[in-house]
Amino acid sequence: MEPSHRLPLPLPSSRRADLDGLRVAAILLLHFFHVGMMFNGWDWILKNPEPLHALEPPMEAMHYVRMPLLMVIAGAATAFALDRRGAAAFLFDRVKRLLLPVIFGMLVIVPPQIYIERIASGAFTGSYLDFYPQVFSFVPYPRGAFSWHHLWFVVYLFIYSVVLLPILARLRTPLRIPPALLCLAFVPLAAIHLWLRAYPETQGLIDDPRTLLYYGVLFLYGHLLGRSPEAWAWLARVRPRLTWAFAAVCAVMLPPNEWPFLLEYLGAFAFVWLAILTALAWAPSWFRRRTPLLQHAQELAYPFYILHQTVILIVGWAALKVPMGPWPRLGCVLVVSLLATWMLCEIFARLRWVRPLFGMPPRKGAPARVSSAA
Repeated sequence: MEPSHRLPLPLPSSRRADLDGLRVAAILLLHFFHVGMMFNGWDWILKNPEPLHALEPPMEAMHYVRMPLLMVIAGAATAFALDRRGAAAFLFDRVKRLLLPVIFGMLVIVPPQIYIERIASGAFTGSYLDFYPQVFSFVPYPRGAFSWHHLWFVVYLFIYSVVLLPILARLRTPLRIPPALLCLAFVPLAAIHLWLRAYPETQGLIDDPRTLLYYGVLFLYGHLLGRSPEAWAWLARVRPRLTWAFAAVCAVMLPPNEWPFLLEYLGAFAFVWLAILTALAWAPSWFRRRTPLLQHAQELAYPFYILHQTVILIVGWAALKVPMGPWPRLGCVLVVSLLATWMLCEIFARLRWVRPLFGMPPRKGAPARVSSAA
């Protein structure tokens, strides 16, 4: 990847509607996924007594793509943010937008999830007020009650932003990424999982080298894409071919077939990378401009992410006490948790002192400068 010798295309100087729209869509998909985790046959915090195994095939495909897509978008947004401010201002912004919400989340948002898990399993009896002081023993989960749970993504994003900042801050010129290199970028992703396959995904940072390296590479890919207007133009030109290539990989990899060891890894991560490239290629036609609705949804997307899993568990725990079948309960939890999370975001977005705790910049008209999204 070298600087282009042609007349360089300018780097974006304002927010991009396509990435904002994709981010909102990916976080909504994440909400559906976590509701499904309560009802499928996989292990999770809270389970419906009757598993719905029909959810598992589509959820497995979603599992491979949802968070990698968000990390690539975050990497691209980092390129745009660094282009608008210096490294010191960017670092201060990351502390406000990422680190502060994680600390708040570990003390306020995540503990109800651990409480519901302990109550549901019979490991704890008593009220939430009886449980909550355990958080301040600062004993890591699962032995204790101190955890970042679903906020691991924000923790990892903060680590990448800080550790890679000296390198990223020097990439000020547009880059030219050869299309062949862009298409083959899934090979390092497969190699990481193959090399570190002995390490399970823990999302615990210290004992999670495979996930840490994998998402770090995706973050870097996103940043390099954010520095390459030519790459976006190429994606727009070839999006029909990308779509057909993605459909072909889906036809091969999604049916329950057994493939040789190496082909299984290469096929799985070809699926992931082609899904991301196809989404990035089509997003400008799906989200052509930053309408007021999209702008508002983008503002609420980050607090929605912070809140959604806790709300799902609270609603799910209440729904388990109401006699109903698994499919009606799934629909109930999905709709009620979605509306409740949205309503809470609307409320918190209107409280100036609460906004920083959820990573939201000051409202327009406030004296502080509005910062870019993570």
